[in-house]
Amino acid sequence: MQHWTLDHTEQVGARMLTFWFKPERPVDYVAGQFTELFLPHDAADTRGLRRWFTISSSPTESLVSITTKMAAHEGSSFKRQLANLQPGTVIQAADPMGDFVLPKDKTIPLVLVAAGIGVTPIRSMVTWLADTHEERHVSLIQAAGSPDSLLYQELWARYPLSYTSIVKRPSAEYQGAVGPLTADAILQAAPPDARNLYYLSGPELLVEQLTKDLIAAGIPDYRVITDYFHGYR
Repeated sequence: MQHWTLDHTEQVGARMLTFWFKPERPVDYVAGQFTELFLPHDAADTRGLRRWFTISSSPTESLVSITTKMAAHEGSSFKRQLANLQPGTVIQAADPMGDFVLPKDKTIPLVLVAAGIGVTPIRSMVTWLADTHEERHVSLIQAAGSPDSLLYQELWARYPLSYTSIVKRPSAEYQGAVGPLTADAILQAAPPDARNLYYLSGPELLVEQLTKDLIAAGIPDYRVITDYFHGYR
C-alpha cells in the first residue's frame, strides 16, 4: 500500500467522476490494470472500507486516476465518502495488478469493446498508445445508453483507430449504430482476422454473455480477454 493525495476531481459524464491523485512515489503499473482503495469512514455499510477500481489514467500521465459512476440516489457509504473527498485528502492504494493489458506482440489486431463504465481501462490503453506513438491495429467498439454517455471522444480522435458506437437511446443528431451490444454487433464492427484479440470490459453479466456468444460464434476462448465490473447493469 502507498499513500495517494487527491489533486482534483473531474466530471467526465453524467454522474461519472474521475479522481486524480498524486502518489507519494511513482506507481509502477501497466495500462489496463486495477488497484484497491482503502477509505476509512464512519457508519460504513456492509460493502466496507475497500473497493476495487480500474486505473483510468495511463503510466504516461503524472497523476493517477480512477473513474467511477455515482449512484443516482444515495449509493454506498464508500461512494458517498469518495464523492465528498477534498483536494489534499490522503487515501491508501494497493499496488496495481491484473492481466487486462495489451499484448507484447504489437502486430496482433486488437478489438477493444467498452460497455458503459467498462471504458475506463480502455481509456488507459488508448492514452498509452497515443502518448507513446505506438502503432497498432485497433478497432474500438463503445456502447452506452445514450450518446451523451459516450465518453472520451476527443481521445479516440487522437489515435488512428477504427471506431464504432452503439447506443440504446439515440438522439436526433446521433449517427452511429442503435441497439444492444451483442456478439454479432462486435463481429460486424471489427474487421475479421483470425489473430484478433477481443478485450471485453463492462458490467459483469454483459461481459459473461458476450464471452459465451463470441465463443459460440467460433472465436477461440484464449482470444477473449475480459474485465468486468460488479454492481453495474
